Amino acid sequence: MATRYWIVSLPVQSSATTLWSRLQESISKNSFDTPLYRFNIPNLRVGTLDSLLALSDDLLKSNSFIEGCSHKIWRQIEDLEKASGILASSLTVDGVPVC
Repeated sequence: MATRYWIVSLPVQSSATTLWSRLQESISKNSFDTPLYRFNIPNLRVGTLDSLLALSDDLLKSNSFIEGCSHKIWRQIEDLEKASGILASSLTVDGVPVC
């Protein structure tokens, strides 16, 4: 006769140990020689992988946006340098050199 295994997942309302002992008592009353094995699964947050993928997409979009803005600002600075004849080393923003 083939061995049959059952995997059971139960909602924990009070504590996992009390639920485990109640399950053992119930099974032992109905089935004399049925061994029970406990397999602990760590608590995982729901949607962890989904939120990581969403954050990754958001990061790529933000990176592209910021890179585009910084290139536009750099081109504007170059155009201002050409138009006014000012050297790049003399341009400052709040006293901080741009280049």
